[in-house]
Amino acid sequence: MSVSIYLRRIGDVLVLTGLGFCSAAIIMMVALPSYAQQAKKEILREQVNPKTGDSLDPWFGGNWQFGAFGSVSNNPYRGTDSVDMGLLPLVAYDAERMHIGIDGVDIKFFQNDYFSASVIGSLRTEPFENDDGNYLRGMKERDMAYEAGLGFSARIWRGELVGNYLTDVNDAHDGHQIDVSYFVPVQWGDVNFNWGAGVGWQSEKLVDYTVGVRRNEVRSDRAYYAPDAAFVPHLDLTVAYPITEELNLIGTGGFQYLTDEYTDSPLIDEDYIMSVGVGLVYTF
Repeated sequence: MSVSIYLRRIGDVLVLTGLGFCSAAIIMMVALPSYAQQAKKEILREQVNPKTGDSLDPWFGGNWQFGAFGSVSNNPYRGTDSVDMGLLPLVAYDAERMHIGIDGVDIKFFQNDYFSASVIGSLRTEPFENDDGNYLRGMKERDMAYEAGLGFSARIWRGELVGNYLTDVNDAHDGHQIDVSYFVPVQWGDVNFNWGAGVGWQSEKLVDYTVGVRRNEVRSDRAYYAPDAAFVPHLDLTVAYPITEELNLIGTGGFQYLTDEYTDSPLIDEDYIMSVGVGLVYTF
């Protein structure tokens, strides 16, 4: 391999490292609530960038993506605004076996035509802030969680089975999450739809981080609450429409049903979370 190619590879690594640090900084400032499933992100990336450049170089033969994504969801926490709105910049490098961006990291260590296995990482934003409403005042601030784990994707029957395991790596909640989803693609003209459904399992420490009330957070109208682990079923939709060869309009929709482990918490006054989002992604 020539010296120029080595230098280009070193440059790519430096750029990707810088992107990782910049992405973490940006998401800390403007991140959306962490309700989106990892599986939905994977499916949407495939819709936006189904062909990831030079197949002879699955690591550095990919594309850069820039854009913005806005979302609206109901807020299930008691005493807060009923609607959450957010805007997130999108910056990512996306290759056949490597994705690094604001939306997370996905490094495929095994891949063939039917199955892939990945090392994944993402950020989980704080579930609430204690100044979101009077009822949450006095709650201890939750830290942002850095999570890492494993993921897989398998083409089965008419769709794709996507699963992942994530665990906290910075002691924000010390919990774990497992999610398994199944998506079916639908083509309508130039519009690519993926309908999906799945269920997530969250450990009791993760549920406590989200809706628990600790002893030092109790007050006269807010009882102590120590939840158990929870299953959270969800329905998902992703949409991608190519405006041009490089520019894609993307959309998402989601419904999460909150089971008793969530709704029994004094912090929660809804039994579901609905969300919709739309964005633009430029790929080059």
